[in-house]
Amino acid sequence: MTYQIGQHVGFVDLIDRSEEIKFPMGETAKWFCAVTNPNCQARAALGLHELGYRTFYPKIRRWVSHARVKVAKEKPLLGRYIFVEVDHPMQSFGAVRSVNGIEGVVSNPDPVRIPSEYVQTLRERYMAGEWDEVVKGPFPVGARVRVVEGEFNDMLATVTARKGKRIDFKLHGENRYGRMHECSVRAA
Repeated sequence: MTYQIGQHVGFVDLIDRSEEIKFPMGETAKWFCAVTNPNCQARAALGLHELGYRTFYPKIRRWVSHARVKVAKEKPLLGRYIFVEVDHPMQSFGAVRSVNGIEGVVSNPDPVRIPSEYVQTLRERYMAGEWDEVVKGPFPVGARVRVVEGEFNDMLATVTARKGKRIDFKLHGENRYGRMHECSVRAA
C-alpha cells in the first residue's frame, strides 16, 4: 500500500508477512510465559524473534516528568514477563532460556501453558490503545510535543499553557512561541 504525503495514518503494520512463511508455526504451537532480566524485554523479544519465536509483551504509555519536561514513555505492562509462542516438537525451551535477556520460563515443574485466547485478548486490547494514557488525556503543561502541520511543521516544542482545546508552546532551540489546536501536535 502506498501513502500520500500529508495523509494521516492511524496504524501501519511494519511486520513483514514473508517472515511468517519463513518461520511457520504448526498446529501444536502454544503460548508460554518467560521471565526476563530487569528492563530486558525488548532485547529478549529481538533475540527470540531471530530464532523464529513469536513474542508479545504489552506496554503502557504515559507522561513521565524529568527536569520539568514531560515526555511520553513506554514501559512493559506486566513487569518482567514476556509471552513466547513455542511449537514444542520443533522448537525447544532450552533455546528460549539461552536467549540474552531471558532468566527462565514460568514452570510448575513443566512450563506453564498460557491460553491463546488470553494472549489474543491482550493483543487486541493493546492494539486498541487501551493502555495509551498519552492519547486519552490532554497534553499537560511541560509536555514535549512535535508539531505536525502549519509553519512549525515537524518541529519539537514544549507546552507552556492550555486554553480549552488550544495549546501555547515554545519551540526547542529557538526563542519562538506559538499557539495551535491540540490536534495539530503529537506527543514526541
